Amino acid sequence: GLIEFEAAHTRTRFADPAQEDQEENDMDLATVEVAMDAKISDHADGHVLFKYEEDDLFVDEGFITLSGKEQYPVFLKAGRQYLPFGYFDSHFVTDPTTLVLGETNDGAVVAGYRFAGDMVEISAGLFNGAVDETGDDDMIDSVVAAFAFQPFASVMMGLSYTSNLISSDGLSEFAVNDTIDDMVGGWSAYLTVAFLERFTFVAEYAAALDHFSTGEIYDAADTQDRKPAAWNLELGFSILENLEMAIGYGGSDDGGTEFLPETQYGAVANWGIFDRTNLALEFLRAEFDDDGVETDTVTLQLAIEF
Repeated sequence: GLIEFEAAHTRTRFADPAQEDQEENDMDLATVEVAMDAKISDHADGHVLFKYEEDDLFVDEGFITLSGKEQYPVFLKAGRQYLPFGYFDSHFVTDPTTLVLGETNDGAVVAGYRFAGDMVEISAGLFNGAVDETGDDDMIDSVVAAFAFQPFASVMMGLSYTSNLISSDGLSEFAVNDTIDDMVGGWSAYLTVAFLERFTFVAEYAAALDHFSTGEIYDAADTQDRKPAAWNLELGFSILENLEMAIGYGGSDDGGTEFLPETQYGAVANWGIFDRTNLALEFLRAEFDDDGVETDTVTLQLAIEF
């Protein structure tokens, strides 16, 4: 289980002198998660994750896993799940731009295989997607594939592909219609390295493989083709056993005026005040729309895991 309480203050500044700067703050229960796992047999497991977020209670995950265990290191996951596109590792409270662009939760069947002593994992799956091509039937015709490599305990890297990027949880909210002329795929690459026993470096890039046609995302009146991309870089360092700080820099291309910031940077401190209890203080500056809008956000989060 997980419970997160957040308090935040945001200041928005506009380049246009005719618009007044704005300030807002709020505090509320941000997230509640309760997961249940059932071991049905040596080769079958069930997983359900209930989630409360933004005043909604829903099943975030619910899938069956069939696996061959150590003797046959293959697995199959069937149900609602987060597709193996991207890795989205982060020290921050706020989601990185790569996650906002690419994270996809959908009903899917994903099969995978681990080998080389579990250092390598390959997986592929099928899903329907929230957005289809114009004129096509509502069919299960979207694919996802991923390759993950962990040569050492301190190093994780991987590549992934989706044939239907616009069906991600974030980008689908900015689709003008529920169909587009031609499906646009996406790709992602990531690297996470821990070194010198106290530093962690995170790097990730996610992008569309082609352009969306004019007016298909963000605004029907948009006169430009769009090819969204996002990146995230972070460096974390442990000051004490229970105190970690991190700095981060991210951004996007073709992220629209509201979807993704062109530039985002800041710092966060994570303090484990008690066992499984974390207090985080984060500052983020985000610049949107060719520096036309700039936001400064300070977030305080108290979280427990159980």
